[in-house]
Amino acid sequence: MRKLLLLLSCGSLLLSVMSVLSCGTSHGQLKSISISPAAATGQAKFTATGAYSDGSNVSSLAVLWSQGNPWVMSDVVPEGITVSPSGVASCNPVVGTFTVEATAPVDPHIPVSQMDLTTPQVHGTARLTCP
Repeated sequence: MRKLLLLLSCGSLLLSVMSVLSCGTSHGQLKSISISPAAATGQAKFTATGAYSDGSNVSSLAVLWSQGNPWVMSDVVPEGITVSPSGVASCNPVVGTFTVEATAPVDPHIPVSQMDLTTPQVHGTARLTCP
């Protein structure tokens, strides 16, 4: 009887822990991405915040950073800015205003590293002006 009571207590505790751990991991679907700062000059560290269908927001959202659309391929590398995987954008020796884009999957369970052109995704943009 004592072993059964211990087994039931441990099982109940395990289910409780699993329930708590699973609660904070789902945000619904990603609806939009905002980038901060919205515009910068020279060099800037951009951060992305994701807004989800359940009303929650995630700061420092994991995104794919790029100059413009990350899925547009070209035979010629466009002149412009460089954007690091961590969101640091800087001017090359060019003048102009360029788009910095953050892209993330709609489904929060899909890692950014597994996105491709066919993955449902959300984009956010900011501007970097190179003087």
